[in-house]
Amino acid sequence: MGENITPLRQSLEIASVYFMGIIVESSGFVIIDSQFHPVYANQESIKILGYPNLCANVQSLDGVLAQKIFSFLPSDLGGARKACAIQFQSGRRLYHCRAFVVEDHWNGSAPQTKIALVMERGLPESSRKPTQKRMLAGMFEDPFSFTPDVRFFHCSRGHREVFASLRKMVLDRRGIGVILAQAGMGKTALLGFLAESLRNEAEIANLPGSFENNADLVRSVMALLGVKRISRNITENLQLFEEWLLLRNRTNQRVLLLCDNAHDLDPATIQNLCSLSELGGWPQKLLQIVFSGRHDLAAKLTEPRLMPFSKGIHVFCRLNPLDQAEAHSYVLHRLRLAGCERTLFSAGALSAIALYSRGVPLNINMICRHCLSLAASNNLSMIDERTVEDSAYDLVLRSQPSGAWDDASLFSIADQAAGCRRPRDRRGLKLVPKS
Repeated sequence: MGENITPLRQSLEIASVYFMGIIVESSGFVIIDSQFHPVYANQESIKILGYPNLCANVQSLDGVLAQKIFSFLPSDLGGARKACAIQFQSGRRLYHCRAFVVEDHWNGSAPQTKIALVMERGLPESSRKPTQKRMLAGMFEDPFSFTPDVRFFHCSRGHREVFASLRKMVLDRRGIGVILAQAGMGKTALLGFLAESLRNEAEIANLPGSFENNADLVRSVMALLGVKRISRNITENLQLFEEWLLLRNRTNQRVLLLCDNAHDLDPATIQNLCSLSELGGWPQKLLQIVFSGRHDLAAKLTEPRLMPFSKGIHVFCRLNPLDQAEAHSYVLHRLRLAGCERTLFSAGALSAIALYSRGVPLNINMICRHCLSLAASNNLSMIDERTVEDSAYDLVLRSQPSGAWDDASLFSIADQAAGCRRPRDRRGLKLVPKS
């Protein structure tokens, strides 16, 4: 990325950052062109924008960094010719980004627009200090944060079934798995939990989004997985990638690519990813891929151009809302991990939470967080059913079941692709016969 910038220009850029009163070593500093492609990036910015990937091969990460920058930077910033300040989140940490639009008047006849980004770390969402004042009931941190956190992951019966099926798929090298769930069901947390469980057995990377063409996609996937030899030619890259995967296969190391929010991927990217999983043409796949998304993903997989690739889906499952007992367990699990020292929610309150949340974990977090705020402001020692009802009213949540997500037609994609009817359990998990 830095080959287009001379050492003198690098020194001037770093000096300008010091002039603004920012220490480069502790802040991310990126220069991008008008198309948001990075021209220069320091090591801290690569850690910020590449999270949660380790980003072993920095030279080919330009596509990945551009995806992340495009997700939070205004698309018309280059034409606005003005500075702006933005906040964005990477992992559990909030970052403050200042963008400066500059023009290079000394490089050729036409001025070239560049955008300088300075990213400063905010405080982590939960930072424990011995002197920090405790929250309600002795808790040190918020147990009902909206940010996915593997530490608080609660493995309900449905989550456990999906997790076990995906883990077995990866260990058996079966290829492609798909998770469908409505918003707030814990898909991202489940993927994080899966990655942690396979950390010692697989090379794992997270795909940030769609790519303009297959060449950029292949280069970015190779860079995220730490492939050292990467070319600019796609044919050569596919050969190098297959050789790298074969080497990992000989050492009994799995390779896993996680695609969260896959409903946002364009069909071309999904098609190219499915093609990558077929490298080598063996029954045991060299590359395992997990797509996770909402029901829009099922609609994309049923498109005619993707139907042939849908036949290669080995695990096709969904996450259903929690039942009443699972919702109770979810709330108590998070309170216990946050250090709660006494009973905070009455039995009636827990039942009301399950009712008004419809069993969606994100809704449970919203209600419980609002209840804790009401309890703290009103000096309540216990949260009862009335407090939960008031919170649900404030949050405009209804107690009627949604029903739309229970439509079985949303989950028949694998059957349509295979032209047959596959047995499934009560939660939509495909039962794959033993080979």
